[in-house]
Amino acid sequence: MLYAALAVLVAAILFGGASRIETGGAFLSRLVTLGAFVWLVWQRGSPLVRIERPAALIWFALIALVVIQLIPLPFAVWTALPGRELATAALNLVGEQPWGAISLTPMRTVDALLMLLCAFAAYVMGSQLDAAGRTTLLTAVLGLIVVSAVLAIAQFLSGNQSPLYFYAITNSEAGVGFFSNANHLANFMSGGIVLVGWWIAERASHGRRPSTGEFFTAGIVILLFLAAIFTSGSRAGTVFALIALTFAATFLPLRQLGINPKLALGGGLSVIAAGVAIVALLFTGTIGNEAFTFSGGEAQRITLVPELLAIARDFLPFGTGVGSFDPIYRSYETRDGLQFGYLNQAHNEYLQILIEFGILGVAALIAGLAWYARRVWQAFRVAPESRTINRQQRAAAMVIVFVIVHSAGDYPLRTDGFAIYFALLCALLTPPIAAPRRSDGRVGRASGPRIDSAMPGVSYSQSHP
Repeated sequence: MLYAALAVLVAAILFGGASRIETGGAFLSRLVTLGAFVWLVWQRGSPLVRIERPAALIWFALIALVVIQLIPLPFAVWTALPGRELATAALNLVGEQPWGAISLTPMRTVDALLMLLCAFAAYVMGSQLDAAGRTTLLTAVLGLIVVSAVLAIAQFLSGNQSPLYFYAITNSEAGVGFFSNANHLANFMSGGIVLVGWWIAERASHGRRPSTGEFFTAGIVILLFLAAIFTSGSRAGTVFALIALTFAATFLPLRQLGINPKLALGGGLSVIAAGVAIVALLFTGTIGNEAFTFSGGEAQRITLVPELLAIARDFLPFGTGVGSFDPIYRSYETRDGLQFGYLNQAHNEYLQILIEFGILGVAALIAGLAWYARRVWQAFRVAPESRTINRQQRAAAMVIVFVIVHSAGDYPLRTDGFAIYFALLCALLTPPIAAPRRSDGRVGRASGPRIDSAMPGVSYSQSHP
C-alpha cells in the first residue's frame, strides 16, 4: 500500500505539473495512479476498500456530477438548456440536430473526469496508510519539494533557454521546478516550509531534544525553499512563505529546547515583523529588481470578475461542463479584452466551479469546505503535546490552507500533480488504520483497511507519540 501511494505521489509531481490538456505528460501520472488503484482493490479482495462516509459521499457526488455532464440528451432537451443559443443557431445553420450533453466540450470533460478519478484513487490509498506509512509519505513529499527547489534554482540560473524546463509552455523567465507555472512552485515551497516544522517535531518525539545537526539541516532546507520562491517571482508565494514560517514555528518543541513560551512569542513576532518589512520592500521594488512588483495582470483579474459572473449566470443552473472554460470564455471575449496572451483558466477556482459545474458544483464545494473545517477542528482541539497522528493532521491542514487560498487567484488544482497531492493531504486529515497489538504487547503495522464510520470519532492508537 505504501509503495503504491509513493509511486502515485512521485508520478503526479514529475509528470502532472501542467494544466493544459495537450501537454500529454499527465498520461503517465494517470496510468500509474489508476494502475496502483486497480492493484490495491485486487490485493484487498473482498470486502472492498472503504473510506470515511462523509468524504465518500462528497467524492461520489463530484464524480457523479461530471458523469452526468457527459450523458447525451435529445436535441430538443439539449437546446432548452440555458446558454445554448449560439450553439443551437450554428447547428440550425448547417441543418443538423444531434444529441448533446450538458458539457459543451465533452472531450475536455472526459479529461477532467480522469483527473478527478485519479485524485479519488490517491485519496483512497492515502486513507489506508497507518501512522508510520503517513510519516513516510510526508517525508517523501518533503524530499520532492527539496528536489523541486534545487531544480527551480538551476532553471533560474541557467536562463530562459534552459533545457531543465519540463514544459514548452511555461514561465521560462522564472524557476518553476517540476511545474509549468511559477506560482504553483511557490505554493509547493510554502507547504514545504510547514513540513520542515513537522519534521523537527518528529525528531523531538518521545521527549528527546533535536540535535544541532537536525536544526542546521532544517534551517538550510528552509533557506533553500525561500530561495526557490524568490526565483519564482510569485507575490502570492512570498506572502504564503511568511505565513508558512509562522505555521512551522508552532511545531517547535519549546519544552525540549528549554525556551520560555513568552520569549518565543516575542521572538516570533519580531521575525514576523521583519518578514513583513521584507515583503513590503519586494512588492515596492526596493529590493528584488522589481520582480515582485504588481503589474496590470492583477487588476485585470479583478475586473474580469463581473464578466465571469455574467458567464456563470447565462449557464445556470447546470453550467458549461468541466474543462470547458477556455473555449467558452473565448466566445465571450470582447475586442477590447483581446491580448497576445489568453485566459486558459479563470484564475479563480471558485468562480470557475460556478461556471462549469453550476449550482450543484457550488453545493459540493461548500460540503467539501465544511468537511475540511470539521477535520481541522478535530486536529486542533487536542493539546499541543500530541501524538504522531495529530502532528501529521495539523501539518496537512496547514499545507491545504495555501491551496484553498491560492485557488481564489490561480488554478493549482487544475493540474494532475496538485490535484493528487491535495487529495493525499486530505486523506491525512482522516484517522488512519488502527494498528493491532501483537502478542508481545507491542504495536504492529496495520493489516487491513479500517475507517471511522462517523465524522466526530477519533480512533487513534494511543501508542503513537
